Amino acid sequence: MSDQHWTQRVHVAALALCAVFLPWSTAFLSMAQLLLVVNWIAGGVLLGTARERWRAAFTRPPVLVFLAFLGLHVVGLLWTTDLKWGGDLVRILLPVLSFGAVLGGSDRLARPAFRTILLLGAWSVVACALFGALFSQARADDYRGLSLFISHIRLVLLLCLAIAVFVWKGWQGPWWERLARGLAILWCLYFINRLGSVQGFAIVGVLGLVLVWRTVGGARRWVLWSVRAALLVVPIVAASWVVREVRSRTIPPPQDMRFMPRFTVNGEPYIHEVNKVQQQNGHHLWTYLAWGELRNNWLKRSKRSMDSQDDRGHVLWATVVRYMSGKGLTKDSVGVWALTDEDIRRIEQGVPDHLEGKRSMLQERFDEVVFEWQHYLDEGATNGHSMTMRLEYWRTGWTIAKANWPIGVGTGDTQVAFNEAYEHMGTDLAREWWHRAHNEYLTLWISFGLFGLAFALFTWWWPAYALGAWRDPLFVAWAVIFGISCLTDDTVETQAGATFFALYYALLVFAAPRPLSGEEARRSPPGPAPV
Repeated sequence: MSDQHWTQRVHVAALALCAVFLPWSTAFLSMAQLLLVVNWIAGGVLLGTARERWRAAFTRPPVLVFLAFLGLHVVGLLWTTDLKWGGDLVRILLPVLSFGAVLGGSDRLARPAFRTILLLGAWSVVACALFGALFSQARADDYRGLSLFISHIRLVLLLCLAIAVFVWKGWQGPWWERLARGLAILWCLYFINRLGSVQGFAIVGVLGLVLVWRTVGGARRWVLWSVRAALLVVPIVAASWVVREVRSRTIPPPQDMRFMPRFTVNGEPYIHEVNKVQQQNGHHLWTYLAWGELRNNWLKRSKRSMDSQDDRGHVLWATVVRYMSGKGLTKDSVGVWALTDEDIRRIEQGVPDHLEGKRSMLQERFDEVVFEWQHYLDEGATNGHSMTMRLEYWRTGWTIAKANWPIGVGTGDTQVAFNEAYEHMGTDLAREWWHRAHNEYLTLWISFGLFGLAFALFTWWWPAYALGAWRDPLFVAWAVIFGISCLTDDTVETQAGATFFALYYALLVFAAPRPLSGEEARRSPPGPAPV
């Protein structure tokens, strides 16, 4: 076999290994990236095309603009005081250089190789989720523990991309392949539900809208406008459903105390804090509360003090109040003795709701987010609650961004700026929760200023536009997944996130087997034979 054939096969194999190892192992992922780069350099030397490869990688405007995203972070070190963190972030973003240069400096993949890489990556994600479901020892409420090798947030993104790949493959192939892909899509949806990812289903919903929007593009005019008009109504209906669900969980308490019992059957005064909004299954937590009877009778049903912790590490009295409220019980002696032995056991285990395990994880996660929001409104409490902590991160980040809007604080000083802001603002967050923005757009603004944010977004958008990738439904699907993920997370600040960004962007923009326009064909530099 010729040197050219060997380098081509290793090139495809290395890309496939990167896609396969992404949800499993950062170590093997790094080795696959190294293999890709070494093969590209060695192939250029063996085939005598090194100069053409380097010229294609570092002179073509779309590739240079993409690489400029990494360059922005390097330049940002100039006004950084924390060079260690800044250097670590630059290292994390090196996949932008490796995938951008190698795929930008190589000819586009042949269609079979391209499909194989995407499908291997998708099936690898399915296998990773299946492994987590079978071998995870996580509790029923510990959705994070289901993802054994990668952050559950990144796993959801990969599951959404796997769904897009299987749909993109469509009805091609024999019946058993189509059946396998259909079952894989159902498994991905099921596991996203197991992970309780509201964002994951939001991404899937948006992908569905985009798919239908594009599918009807060639239909008759009246069909086209009818379907697209209906699609525009879908977000309104979805938003209305969310509002209705939230309102159903935030029933206003009675304001007229004359119609509320003032004493328990044993004569203890009830506490009715009607101004607090916290509820469990539509029942207010801080009404019909008699602490004396509750504590005394609890000790007759359980060996644990209400001031101790449950099995999940929460103070037990809070779990008791939530559980009893969710069942519609008064928090007094009558309510305690209305609990079954199974209820007592579940409360001690830390179960806050008698319906836990009887609903989908997505619904339970939705209810938990609503409860976190109500707790935030009542107490201003944020610690340990992902949604309300993000509100604090965004509020703090917005303050930092406005104060440093021209050029930002630099690549490595984001955490420094947040620590100073938390101190200055007197946040209620415990120091262990003093994290960064959890919003990639806001993080880029904080790091590089408003102009740096605009430039970063340009490096994401323009190469795809210049090379026609925005006409590719699979790239659009990936862009939707990545773009939505950046709203609630610093997606590119971990190795898995940076690789998810760089690998699939470069693969879908620089390597996808897309026919070139006449102008692109004239500008396309000479390179190695198709892989």
